[in-house]
Amino acid sequence: MATRLGSDFDKLSIAAGISNIGDGVMGAAFPLLVASLTRDPMLVAGATLAGRLPWFLFALLSGALVDRMDRRRVMIFTDVLRAAGVGLLAWGISSGDIGLTPVYLVAFGLGLAETFFDTAAEAFTPRLVERDDLPAANGRLQGLEWVGGSFVGPPVGAALFALVASLPFFVDAATFAVAAALLALIPGAFRSGRLGSTSLRSDIVSGLRWLWNQRVVRTLSLMAGTTNFFSFGIISIFVLYAQDILGVPDAIFGVLLASLGVGGLVGAVAAPHLVGFIGSGNTLRLAVGLQVFASGGFFFISSPWIAGALMALFGLLITSWNVVSVSLRQELTPDETRGRVAGAARLLAWGSQPLGALLGGVVAATFGLRAPFLLAAVAFIAMLMVTWRITSNQSIEQARAGSPII
Repeated sequence: MATRLGSDFDKLSIAAGISNIGDGVMGAAFPLLVASLTRDPMLVAGATLAGRLPWFLFALLSGALVDRMDRRRVMIFTDVLRAAGVGLLAWGISSGDIGLTPVYLVAFGLGLAETFFDTAAEAFTPRLVERDDLPAANGRLQGLEWVGGSFVGPPVGAALFALVASLPFFVDAATFAVAAALLALIPGAFRSGRLGSTSLRSDIVSGLRWLWNQRVVRTLSLMAGTTNFFSFGIISIFVLYAQDILGVPDAIFGVLLASLGVGGLVGAVAAPHLVGFIGSGNTLRLAVGLQVFASGGFFFISSPWIAGALMALFGLLITSWNVVSVSLRQELTPDETRGRVAGAARLLAWGSQPLGALLGGVVAATFGLRAPFLLAAVAFIAMLMVTWRITSNQSIEQARAGSPII
């Protein structure tokens, strides 16, 4: 039975916070590792492609399986696997015998584990909190993600990498292990009630059908896919942009990434209040509209200080979007289908990431490191125009009321 934000959700929050610090450490150290092995934008982008490709290949399958399994146990098992995978990578780096192939393989394995963990976590959270508390719960989780993943972790990861290249990877492996132990302390069973009486194929189809027939959830998923496609075109080459255009040294690269976390933390705190003030739809519209200026600004600048300010704005906007869209998806989706719908939505939202990373490498190699930022700004303008009516407060309230929306 769901409860107010309490002890069990606190355990989840602490586990998420510790794991997010490790993610932040890895988030700075991993691109620095790849950039130390190659300066080819295509090969650098290839590491991002490898890490995000599992969302394109396995999101639907992981969602269907999560609806058949205990979601807490899925999260524990995948954290243990991720601890082992990153630990092996750290050992390879410390031995001095590491190349791009094992780096790509570990990135792919981590991405595969993430498809199960994140889908299970989204379906798990509504079992711990009341429906009205979902924006606050997701705001807290988003805040922890930004504090650990983009504020605390990256400076530490970059500094540790500059000191001993393998050290940040050992730290990340340890955080996964600790997070798994904390999740194990949450009592109870967290299955959806499905016992696998139907085939996986029919489960996947029913999840896709539900999502596609819910206009608001469908639109938000497609918008997230578009955003991620062009954003990962930026992310995949950002380390080269920071080094070659902004002139940021390795040890300071994490500080630049930390500005993203500052904005993300502000967004996590502000988003639930913003929703209460202007509504869910207007919050989504505002987030997309301001992303035009945040991404386009990078095309014109060469100052790391201005870049830091734009990164902070990006963090605020991304977090506001995530808090609203994830909360709406959790609220509107029945519990027995949350895994499948989350998997289908993340396929649309995150399956585009590897393709975007590939595009970013191609565009940067062809037109220069600034070009992916301008391309993203133009795409966000077009997306805002196409989805303006569907993301209105009225459409969202209609979906909440259970009116048929197709």
